[in-house]
Amino acid sequence: MNNNIENYKEYLYSKKLSTNTVNSYVYDISSFDEYIKSNFSLDIAKTKKAHILTYLVNQQKLGKSSSTVSRTIVALKNFFDFLKKEKEVDDNPAISIHSPKQIKKTPAILSEEEINELMELPDKDSFKGSRDSAILELMYSSGIRVTELINIKLHDININAGIINIQNDDSKQRIVPLSNTTKKAITNYIDCFRKSKCKNENEFLFINSKGEQISRQGIWKVLKYYENKMNLLNELSPQILRNSFAVHLLSHGADLCTVQELMGLSSLSAAQSYLQNLDFKSLEVFKKTFPRT
Repeated sequence: MNNNIENYKEYLYSKKLSTNTVNSYVYDISSFDEYIKSNFSLDIAKTKKAHILTYLVNQQKLGKSSSTVSRTIVALKNFFDFLKKEKEVDDNPAISIHSPKQIKKTPAILSEEEINELMELPDKDSFKGSRDSAILELMYSSGIRVTELINIKLHDININAGIINIQNDDSKQRIVPLSNTTKKAITNYIDCFRKSKCKNENEFLFINSKGEQISRQGIWKVLKYYENKMNLLNELSPQILRNSFAVHLLSHGADLCTVQELMGLSSLSAAQSYLQNLDFKSLEVFKKTFPRT
């Protein structure tokens, strides 16, 4: 990692920012650093406004959302402010760049057919495949966020009752039911593979090949691995699976309040964006509405 980025990372931690926030900033800045190195052979401290604008246009061409581009701009502005204070640069090249207008788009989703295809891909007779199957099934059947997913502990799951206790960044908890396919996937992973792979007292549900807690980057690698095996119109991301969970529930008859509660959304209005994808049929709850039960 670039020394300036490494120093900035330490600075962010000194400000008592959450690990999630720090990782997001560092990811955005590192992505830009890689771009200007490969395209302009430049050190990030030599960045000009034109380089940033070119990068942002490239991001938009790749289909990045307005919110993602806006987040990148904020990350770069703050980073170059830091470099200016450290006297690594004379001026902040991002200071006059404005965020794009937020355009409310229909949430991108996978079809139910694509979800079924995805769930058939993992080799459930191997550690990686069984773990990936459990991850994919749980992400789709609960609308869980990545941070929530990687922090699930074994005691948070009650397979017999078919429920999972999820805790978000604000330490708020919610109980989410598990579909039958998710219960089977998790049981197969825990009983057949996790126990032998985890050599210590690791309490986290999902682990990597070394027996350690899986990281956010690890989850992204899992999704990218299976995305490359499919012919998808949309990127396979945690948000796409979360969107798909909500839209498929609603399209099978669930009400907005149910979706809000299951997804841990802060308000009913946050769930209303999913209405753009569907027509209502009837008002049912999870076990009667979720397609993979």
